[in-house]
Amino acid sequence: MNVTILAANGQIAHLVEERLLTEPTFKDIQLTLMLRHPERLSELNDNPRVTLLDGDLTNPTDVIQATKDADLIWSAVVDHDQTNRPTKNIIAAAKLNGVERVVETSLLGLYNEVPGEFGDWNRDYGGTG
Repeated sequence: MNVTILAANGQIAHLVEERLLTEPTFKDIQLTLMLRHPERLSELNDNPRVTLLDGDLTNPTDVIQATKDADLIWSAVVDHDQTNRPTKNIIAAAKLNGVERVVETSLLGLYNEVPGEFGDWNRDYGGTG
């Protein structure tokens, strides 16, 4: 299985990467890790199961390239863009590349900062922290 992790240098991404690379259950998984400044993950350069890509989630071409051979896309980005460009680019790339499984992580409501009805729903059903 080919897994692409986008925004691959974040804390959550690191946890996922470590498990995928160290637990025997996942020994057949190949990882494509896209991040700005891939030299930050240079310790993975020699790992035959890892491909590091320099890319920006706001650039559709970068996202399409990173996900072209993926069976699963894991997005570890917190999309602060008001137009949701990163998320829209990920969805478009998944559709274009025929990727049916996309996992998106989010920190929304972590500090109970979401007001109103949606904040109540998010806290009650999504949990915090």
